Amino acid sequence: MAEGRQPRTSPTEEAVLRELEHSLRNQLWALTMRADLPLDEVEKVRAELRDRLATTQKRLADLSLAERRGRPGDG
Repeated sequence: MAEGRQPRTSPTEEAVLRELEHSLRNQLWALTMRADLPLDEVEKVRAELRDRLATTQKRLADLSLAERRGRPGDG
């Protein structure tokens, strides 16, 4: 390891998913501000973002359920 660098702990899957969820929500909001895009393009991108957001939220719910059952990360 290079001198002066600290070992970094890797983020948990939940932390990464929460950050992704936040980013997707921001992207959906920003999309509403894009008056320069054709409506069909906006709808296509919005559908893709919503699908990714739903997938992310399902994985977060699965992690939460697994944790309550005593199996962290098992979904």
